[in-house]
Amino acid sequence: MAPRLRAAYRCGYVMRNLSSLRGAVLSLALTSGISYRAQAQNACADHALVGAPAAGWTPPLDTRVSLHVRDVSLRDALDRLTAASRVQLAYSADFLPVDRRVCLAAEGEPLGSLLASLLRGTQVQVLVVAGRVVLSPGATQAAAEPASRSVSVLERVVVTGNAVAAPRRPLVIGVEVIDGENLRRQSFGSLAEMLNASVPGVWSWSQAPSSLVAQYGSIRGASSFGSSAPKIYIDGVEVANPLLVTQFNPDVVDHVEVIRGPQGSALYGSDAISGVINVMTRHDGGGYPSPAVSVRSTAGAAGSAFVSGLVPTHEQRLNLRAGTNVRSAGLAVAFGQTGALFPSSDTRQLAATGDARLVTSRETLTMSARLFDKRSGIGPNPILSGIIPVAPATGMSGPGGGSTMPVASSTDPSQSVRQYTLSSSAAFVTEGAWTHSLLAGVDGYSLNNVADAIGPLTSAVDSALRAARGNGDRFTLRESSVAHFGSDDAPGTVTLGVEHSVLRQASTYTTRTPGTDGQQFPTATDVLRESWNHNTGLISQLNMSWRDAIFVSGGLRLERNDAFSGNDRYPLLPMAGVAVVRSVGAAEVKWRAAYGKGIRPPQTPARGAASGYANNLGFNGSGTVGSVVPALDPEVQAGYEGGVELYFGRALSLQVTRFDQDVTGLIQNVAVAVDTFAGRGGSIERRMRYQLQNVGEITNTGWEFQGNLAQGPFALNGSYSSVDSRVRTLANGYLGDLRPGDRMLAVPARTGALTFSFTGDRWFASLGATRAMDWINYDRLSLATSFAQSNGYSMKDKDVTGSNLRSFWKAYDGDTHLRLTGSRDLSRGVALLLTGENLLGGQLGEPDNVTIRPGRTVTAGLRASF
Repeated sequence: MAPRLRAAYRCGYVMRNLSSLRGAVLSLALTSGISYRAQAQNACADHALVGAPAAGWTPPLDTRVSLHVRDVSLRDALDRLTAASRVQLAYSADFLPVDRRVCLAAEGEPLGSLLASLLRGTQVQVLVVAGRVVLSPGATQAAAEPASRSVSVLERVVVTGNAVAAPRRPLVIGVEVIDGENLRRQSFGSLAEMLNASVPGVWSWSQAPSSLVAQYGSIRGASSFGSSAPKIYIDGVEVANPLLVTQFNPDVVDHVEVIRGPQGSALYGSDAISGVINVMTRHDGGGYPSPAVSVRSTAGAAGSAFVSGLVPTHEQRLNLRAGTNVRSAGLAVAFGQTGALFPSSDTRQLAATGDARLVTSRETLTMSARLFDKRSGIGPNPILSGIIPVAPATGMSGPGGGSTMPVASSTDPSQSVRQYTLSSSAAFVTEGAWTHSLLAGVDGYSLNNVADAIGPLTSAVDSALRAARGNGDRFTLRESSVAHFGSDDAPGTVTLGVEHSVLRQASTYTTRTPGTDGQQFPTATDVLRESWNHNTGLISQLNMSWRDAIFVSGGLRLERNDAFSGNDRYPLLPMAGVAVVRSVGAAEVKWRAAYGKGIRPPQTPARGAASGYANNLGFNGSGTVGSVVPALDPEVQAGYEGGVELYFGRALSLQVTRFDQDVTGLIQNVAVAVDTFAGRGGSIERRMRYQLQNVGEITNTGWEFQGNLAQGPFALNGSYSSVDSRVRTLANGYLGDLRPGDRMLAVPARTGALTFSFTGDRWFASLGATRAMDWINYDRLSLATSFAQSNGYSMKDKDVTGSNLRSFWKAYDGDTHLRLTGSRDLSRGVALLLTGENLLGGQLGEPDNVTIRPGRTVTAGLRASF
């Protein structure tokens, strides 16, 4: 937007006496390209140009309305205007800059005058159809680029990084916004696929459908060993276990916002050490007056080198939306199944999401509910089939005098995960300077037999690792208030808030007692443990700007968290940054820099899910397997990021970011050797146990590059990141395999993505490539062989613990993942869909040499909308 329009349209609090300016407003609207047309209820009636003074507005544009909005998006202002006037207002975000910030205060003015003020500078025409006001593209705009694309990217409204919705322009940190419409066009349903293709600096490993826990290779490096994960919110409600969020239904997503690094901790608190992902669901209306119905059905097959023939897969979706822009509701259901990529690993999943929204002249109320259920078989890994013998149904028990190695059972049960989220929020706008918001919600999960995902040994090799059984719930209550102050040239906001969350976890741990002379295998006993954690945070944030060009932001969060002890019980999490935006011809350039600090408690649901809830279980000195919980320091990450962003409208954008962050107290699940009594004879044997230990201090430094180019129907998007995640010092008492100067394991040094797309009148096609390159991880195949040769827990022949694991390190380079999506509109509301994933067919080598991924997968289907 031109600088001369900023004060009028963006942040200035426009107080207009519209009664005295009716003629001027109408004249300005017409000369700005806004035309007002009235149409009789008879659809064949002629369109008449409304050129009369304000007193002669054609009904219902003559409806008297009082409206007070300050620094809100155009979308919110139009919705509140609809609620205040009780006149249905219909519009499309494709032809309006709905993210533009507007301000207005009026008492008893005609609806037409308020529309003229809010829409000034756009290219729309206002039609009155059957008593409804319809905003449609004008003759010049219909043939030109939609307004939603021509408006600056810096005007996009985001929630992440702010206490309330605000434009990207003043943000001092890098925030990626992934549009839900793009997710639907690209047919993204996997969180890993979406992040790898869209967000530089973030890499999530692709896995088989039977894998229920996400594995993040890098979020600007490592902030934890194997369990690095962003803090995930769904409609403002914190997810109880972020590693369980692996898939989503794109039909219900409005947009996804992503912060990398600890800068978001000042708002989002502890455990936001790696970053924040905020998934905002749709709350738009559907058909009027009848509901809009969308049905999607796809089916196909995947290739696999570990079964004969093709592996079938299918997915069915039903999406219902009803209401208007001020009263809406929706329901989406998805069900899918995938056959076994290797024996007994078939999966099925069910997802359901519902939402409702109500907008009044001063309040916005939203509600949403989510349910996700996924189940999968646990089949023997064919890569390890020659190493691990299959035992009968007795599982851990073996014949007397036989091998002491725990073997895989041929009758292992299935694994499952279930998640739910309930969210309700309200936003209140006052006539003064304050805006208030209130949120209450709960997120929960239950899981059963989820395998270890991060240790050097897989749970197929070491059965002690398959012990993740339990459930958890996190209750969240948050209130925040934002006050606007200052002048048009130097506005500012102050945010004050309080948040309280309660986390309940109940986990079933499996403990084992070493066998006697007649029973070589340990016997298992289940122990149920429940814990409660309370976390209260006080939030403060100050944002100031000068002439919409220089922005300064600072935030501070003080917490009281039961998950910490000692001096860490009250963590203080700061953030400070500055951004400068300048217009250079047709381009906008933004410089930004920010510092942030985050903290993560030693025990988190994510760490438990990633390590199978067996991370502290091992043989103790008395000869029984017990819980050995050492005193652990929290993980703390602090550092800087700085970047340059260049925008030419939405046609071209380039972003470069440099980050430099330090992590202290990083925690690793360490396999350690202990001497213990074995059997009734009392002989001492060296056995293995698992223990969480602080590694020490590491550094994460790197660069992120991102570019987007749009020309007519063609678009090219690319990203590239490089990261050096390296051990600086070791903690006292650390017994693991890392040494100062080592690279962090399973963290790719480079990741990249490139997507080319075509959007025509009836066609859409996209070809994308993603790749992770150059990382160090365990040679799990050799490690499994050595573990088997060492007679399992008893390490008479080989010790596969501590520094000995360094001999099992292996360099990996990854594969290129090609993905093709296409659609063709066959008739009104009916489209043909085609998706091809992993077109090069690689199944091994990421993130190690025993993990199996789906091979080449092709699906086709139809989408019908009514």
